[in-house]
Amino acid sequence: MAEQGEADPSVEGDLAAHPGRPRPRDEVDPELMVLPRTRARIGWLLAVAVIAFCAYFMIRLRADLVFSRAGDEPTRLRSVADAAAADPEEFVAVEAVPDRAFLLRVYASDAKDGHRLAPVLGSGDRLWIMFEGSQWDAPAAYDEVYRGRVKRLGDLPFYDDLVDHLATMQRLPRGVKLAALRASLEQRATAVEDIGGDRIPLAGDTTITIAERVAGQAAVTVFRTDAQRDESAWRHALEAIGMLAPGAPLVDTRQDAWTFQVAAPDGVDAVEAKLVAAKLFAARAEPYDRTHRTTWNELSAAPGGLSVGGTQVPWDSITATAVETPRKALADARVIVTTEAPGDFWYLIPVYLVFAAIALLFGWALVRALRSVDAAPAVANKEGTPAT
Repeated sequence: MAEQGEADPSVEGDLAAHPGRPRPRDEVDPELMVLPRTRARIGWLLAVAVIAFCAYFMIRLRADLVFSRAGDEPTRLRSVADAAAADPEEFVAVEAVPDRAFLLRVYASDAKDGHRLAPVLGSGDRLWIMFEGSQWDAPAAYDEVYRGRVKRLGDLPFYDDLVDHLATMQRLPRGVKLAALRASLEQRATAVEDIGGDRIPLAGDTTITIAERVAGQAAVTVFRTDAQRDESAWRHALEAIGMLAPGAPLVDTRQDAWTFQVAAPDGVDAVEAKLVAAKLFAARAEPYDRTHRTTWNELSAAPGGLSVGGTQVPWDSITATAVETPRKALADARVIVTTEAPGDFWYLIPVYLVFAAIALLFGWALVRALRSVDAAPAVANKEGTPAT
């Protein structure tokens, strides 16, 4: 027996061997070393969200994946009509002439430098070509063969902005052969074919532009000199040699330059020679051209020429005709994106495999989460059943 006030050695030995005894700070509890780790649980809601995320990106990238499987050589199409009917995501090549007078700059997003977009002549706005954002970055080309990926115009991210822009932009003139315009006038047709092969619809308010080279007239442009410092001095000089009638109006005026219309019964060369003979070297003579703008309703054809709002324009004097009409952005039109090739999307298969693996993993986690939810009430019921 231990005396009072002294520790019992046998008791101290039992406490030292007890697993639940107090331990110093620097001693590791062996029971804590064998405790199982708590498994990370994936709830059904998280699993569904990740699967939906993967499915969304796989659907968005499906078109790029299909295009990446195309061959390295494009399919050569025979005509513009074939290109306008090509299936999206094809890699094609076609000989075509873009309407460079109608070149537009488009942007897929604010973070991009943009591209240049132009309709193809003769396609009826059913085929467009998209180029690099800058002509200086484009590879040298010595033909009109364009290679690239086929897309629907309505599927491009800037389509709505393109429609709004075409509806508000100024209508550009499109050249028309005089014979075609004359035939349409005589038949009072509702459409005319332009020089690019497109059929242009004609309405009563369609604007028609007629360029005329006036026979027997010349345009004399004079420039400021020390001897003739203003318009009145030049007018006096031209009247003195009998070239300009008194009071004749100016045709055009610019800074330090004025243009007069003068009679040229013997041709422009004769007027030029007369100016040289008078030592008026700061003047030049050119053919006198003028432009008539009218509408389709105010235009009529006669044996002697066109009647433009009551003014007769001889057929032989007409140098060009044009119709001002808007372009149309058809949603089902095709666009050849020349900046994309199948080899540019080599990374799509690895990306697809990663998304598929993640989707399968979280699909398995979803199944386990749903099973655990179904099993939980049964376990709780079993534990809560009173003993009999």
